[in-house]
Amino acid sequence: MSKVTIYTKTGCPYCKRTMEEFRAQGIAFEEINVSDDAEARQMVKEKYGANRVPVVVRDGEVVQIGDKNGMG
Repeated sequence: MSKVTIYTKTGCPYCKRTMEEFRAQGIAFEEINVSDDAEARQMVKEKYGANRVPVVVRDGEVVQIGDKNGMG
């Protein structure tokens, strides 16, 4: 089974919607809130080149930045 991590920010409607979609599909994930974790925020920028959320990572590879419509 693959490991999914969703990087989010507090109050982000795109993050909320993305997590709801994953839950509805029965996909387990770990949420990391970059509003609360400065080290994670920096890592997401440096490693994945993301300057917006949500950032969905599956098995160490970015599969989505922003929601499924590219918003975020």
